[in-house]
Amino acid sequence: MQANYDYYQHTKINNLKELMDLAVNKYANNRAFSYMQDNVKIVKTYQDVYEDVVRVSSYFKEHFQNEHIALIGENSYNWIIMFLAIVLSGNVCVVLDKDLDKKEIESLLKKSHTKIICYSAYYNAFIKALKYHSLPIDDLEFYQINKTYDFVNDNDKDAVIFFTSGTTGANKAVVLTPKNMARDIYGASSLFEPHGKVVSLLPFHHAFGFVTGILMPFYYGAEVYLNSSLKYAAKALKDNSPNTIFVVPAFVETFYRQIWKTVRLQKKEKLLKRSIKISNCLLKVHLDLRKVLFKDILKEFGGSLEYIICGGANLDKKYVEWFRSIGISILNGYGITECSPVVSVNRNLYYKDGSVGQICRDVIVKIIDGEICVGGDIVMKGYYNDIKATKEVLKDNYFYTGDLGYIDEDGFLFITGRKKNIIILSNGENISPELIESNLLKDKGVEEVIVSEEDNKLIAYIYPLEEYLGDEEYFSNLIYNYNKDKPKNHQIAGVRLRNKEFIKNNNGKILRSKVKE
Repeated sequence: MQANYDYYQHTKINNLKELMDLAVNKYANNRAFSYMQDNVKIVKTYQDVYEDVVRVSSYFKEHFQNEHIALIGENSYNWIIMFLAIVLSGNVCVVLDKDLDKKEIESLLKKSHTKIICYSAYYNAFIKALKYHSLPIDDLEFYQINKTYDFVNDNDKDAVIFFTSGTTGANKAVVLTPKNMARDIYGASSLFEPHGKVVSLLPFHHAFGFVTGILMPFYYGAEVYLNSSLKYAAKALKDNSPNTIFVVPAFVETFYRQIWKTVRLQKKEKLLKRSIKISNCLLKVHLDLRKVLFKDILKEFGGSLEYIICGGANLDKKYVEWFRSIGISILNGYGITECSPVVSVNRNLYYKDGSVGQICRDVIVKIIDGEICVGGDIVMKGYYNDIKATKEVLKDNYFYTGDLGYIDEDGFLFITGRKKNIIILSNGENISPELIESNLLKDKGVEEVIVSEEDNKLIAYIYPLEEYLGDEEYFSNLIYNYNKDKPKNHQIAGVRLRNKEFIKNNNGKILRSKVKE
């Protein structure tokens, strides 16, 4: 890691119109998106994107004014065009999670006062049954126009509703403005830049996956390959040789497990461990042979992967260290939908393991009573039609995230836990379960762990790595060794072994409310 360095310099933008104009003026002939369709690779330039958005947004402008228009479908080029067209026509895009069931979708449509639905063919029967005004995503030729209209560029109007996917409570409808998203793209791009192609893996209803993984590369004129489904992720990486990918921790953990599984099947486990030791020693004397030593592993990621930007949940730093050993930098970041979403990220050449990076440009972060509070243009307008919930989190122009943390002397942000997860024992002792969990996750036998309170005692629920499933003696010893140097009130009273993974939300976060299921 070198010393801190200046921001990457960009034109400051105020809305998505300015982002579109910037991209088409600077990168008109650059590849913007590529994707597979009927076994043929389709390529769209930034000029193509601009022209498609102009046409479809003009259709919306001609037919709808300030309507809430829902968007549901698989990751696709057409989904991106529809999103931009809805927003740039002055309407509000209500983004729906394609994996929700019918009842949940109906509830969110009602909650957001949606009247029109744009949908992919997969949802045809379901959407028709709802009897909403519906429009297809899959056929952009459907959107014929009599004349073209200018993009709407009202910085502070409602532009999009993203629904939160928290681990407790009902999903909230987060209202973001064009300025919120534009300033977040600007602030994050000032800290990190991709050095080549991006492969998109996260679902577009995920604010991190869309705003950061799709719209941020507009600043760089970079190409984004659109992977339509997780089942094609491995092939997408191998075939498209990305420089950068944006993921949540569950992806990193899966990559890690799969690499070791393959290595064990090939009976090369000892060789890999020895190669990592040799590589790390050579790096200390500034000799980098990682591309040679780990060529076969890196080839599975396309051979050019340099950066994994990881956010959405906690990632143990053991993964960061391990992937760096084989030649891939994992740069942890921190974000929340209510902040458009990125608040901080580790930089290409300036990072700290265990942190979630530097604060994005023009973003203000204060720690108030241990809680991370965010100010600036990236903070949401509020929760749709929910004044009470909005007032609970927006105070004195700051968004109270509910996350606990601190900023160190070098300006790196660290997350220590979630305010709602704090365990308060009968003696008044406050325990952050995340700190205990991060410690236990360092053990080679622990795949997942959640610490909770039962009868005023701390209990560790552990899902072991495959070869340690059911090994009660191993985990009894683990807990015994953990407790040795801990105060009595911080000791773990018992362990519950699981034989299946914890239930998670669509972003890969463990649902603490369902830990015992």
